[in-house]
Amino acid sequence: METVANKQSVLIVDNDTERIQQIHQLLNPQRYPVVATVNLEANLLNIILSESPDIILIGVETPDENTINIVDNISSNCPRPIVMFAKDERSETIRNVTRAGVSAYAVGSLSKERMVTIIKAAVARFAEFQALLQELEKTKTTLEERKIIERAKEIVAQQRGTSEADAYKVMRKMAMDQRKRLADIAKEIISIADVFTNKKYQ
Repeated sequence: METVANKQSVLIVDNDTERIQQIHQLLNPQRYPVVATVNLEANLLNIILSESPDIILIGVETPDENTINIVDNISSNCPRPIVMFAKDERSETIRNVTRAGVSAYAVGSLSKERMVTIIKAAVARFAEFQALLQELEKTKTTLEERKIIERAKEIVAQQRGTSEADAYKVMRKMAMDQRKRLADIAKEIISIADVFTNKKYQ
């Protein structure tokens, strides 16, 4: 039996009134109290910082570029487990929203049991992803690996015309997406740069 200690607050983000009502009906208010219901045009970062929900539920017909940017913005600035309800079953769409930060993507009819299962899966996947992020941050690299990472960071910054800090974020996200060590991503970047520039980055 689930206790109050397991209570997790929810923010619903949706423009569809009918789907919002359905989600409210399927959520157990003692287990998943809804702190706010807003539309996709709202200033979500401010709302998340203000209401501090444990879980975010987003409902859309088809996740477009704007929706993906919203998810990416949340994941980058105030990460939370994100569940997305949609009707788009295309693999490319699922891959894109997952890379942006969606923890669980649900298509099809919902029941109370399925809703709970989906949310639990999202929370578990989010926790795993955050643990990976912490591991990437805390992993002690050798002096040689640090040099490799610095060289790769310079290459990325130069090629993208951005700061080294932003280049590092790009590399870190690549490492998380591919489930690889940051040093391994750096080596791949340097190898590719060697091929295209015919220059050895020593």
